[in-house]
Amino acid sequence: MPAHGDLGRRTVRSLTRRGFLQATVGTTGLLLLSACGSATQAPAPKPTEAPKPAAPKPTDAPAAKPAADAKPAATAAPATQAAPAAKAPISLKGTTLSILQWSNFVPDADPFFQKQIQEGFMKDTGAQVNIEFIDQNTIAPKISAAIQSGSGPDIIQFNHNWPHVYQEGLVDVSDVAEVVKRATGDFYPGFDAYNKVDGKYLGIPHDFIGLAVHWRKSWFKEAGIEKFPTTFQEYFEAGKKLKANGHPLGESLGHSVGDPVFFTYPLMWSHGGAEVDAQGRLAINTPETVAAVKLLKDNWKDAFDETGQGWDDSSNNRAFLAETVAATQNGASIWWVARKDKAPFFDDIGLDLLPAGPKGRFTMGQLWSLGIMKYSKNVDAAKEFIKWQMSDPVWMPLFELMGSFINGIGAKQNDNPIWEKFPPVTRVFKDAPASFRGIGSPGPPTQKVGLAQAKYIIVDMFAKAVQGDSPEAAVAWAEAEMKSIYG
Repeated sequence: MPAHGDLGRRTVRSLTRRGFLQATVGTTGLLLLSACGSATQAPAPKPTEAPKPAAPKPTDAPAAKPAADAKPAATAAPATQAAPAAKAPISLKGTTLSILQWSNFVPDADPFFQKQIQEGFMKDTGAQVNIEFIDQNTIAPKISAAIQSGSGPDIIQFNHNWPHVYQEGLVDVSDVAEVVKRATGDFYPGFDAYNKVDGKYLGIPHDFIGLAVHWRKSWFKEAGIEKFPTTFQEYFEAGKKLKANGHPLGESLGHSVGDPVFFTYPLMWSHGGAEVDAQGRLAINTPETVAAVKLLKDNWKDAFDETGQGWDDSSNNRAFLAETVAATQNGASIWWVARKDKAPFFDDIGLDLLPAGPKGRFTMGQLWSLGIMKYSKNVDAAKEFIKWQMSDPVWMPLFELMGSFINGIGAKQNDNPIWEKFPPVTRVFKDAPASFRGIGSPGPPTQKVGLAQAKYIIVDMFAKAVQGDSPEAAVAWAEAEMKSIYG
């Protein structure tokens, strides 16, 4: 979506699951499918060559910073040399595996992982592994295209509860989950629910990106605010003072899989609103949801950078680093980039959890999981790869490289001494998995919940209100859209 200009009224067609797959394919999806097919045939970089990270997707934003600036710096030793990987137990000579995953916000992470694959899994098994890194917002169309065509990558990285959304196209990997848990411990409950469908694991969680509000301490102090606000009401009131001084708050209400979702859902929950109840029944149209929408509507113009209606997941990073916003919720990437670039305001950055509402404080975050596609002719090899990828000798060096940007997916994996190597201020992210709340809460993260998220119904509900609709009308619109999914 564009980062500037008149966005107009958003209209989203009603979708069944089949319609969802068809809509995400379309003309663009066919092109993506073609690219996906070619990725499975392209040769992997030679071990002697330095792998190159995928180019970031260019986006418009209010700040004139390159997209790469939105990415954290590498930490110490692991950035230069991959640690020895766990040896895979079988020979896979003659097998070619293709993998699709997001282009990481940590610049060195993708080439580092490629090197691990080349010097570890490929060397130990004899398999050829081809991996493609793409912008996270283009993964879903590629999945849909691959499922409909019956061809594409063997392993695809999934966001949110996508194992539920794409369940018909995924292999049961419950046997892999039991092996992985030996290294990670039991998966955190929310991550387990995202990946387990009807009692079977259709995905294996790989890592979790925790969130915190990055804020400029001196600017808050200039506005008469000595410490970070504890409630949304206080936070938005602070935002009015900050914007009056030329330093608005910055959050996204655009169509992007991360930041807009991670801001609007907790805001709704904190007021007692929810898209469904504990039994999974539609429950969006309540006074509590209306109250949450009203709070943002009443404060958006006076407290926020209004171009945030079209931001994607990198726009807020660039805005903060360019000093055009005073605060924004994000993963640790902003903090690490500011340190790497020796930003003059680096020591002025505070890190705190998103504020609370009348019903408490809630946080989300980004879970990345691994799924094996049913059309794959290399299911057994793909299972071996995921076991290898999740083993400590492979996962821990990547975790250290990424410097508090990711978390473990089980308590055993996450509670490791590497955290002590990171600066104390960044350890606010360590406890993020334990407090995670997923889409669909307090109900289960079903396929229908995933379709509602894919249509950005909750995000658009808030966006329609700040664009001029009454809170009641915006919530009624969301209810009507959800009825097209829930029936």
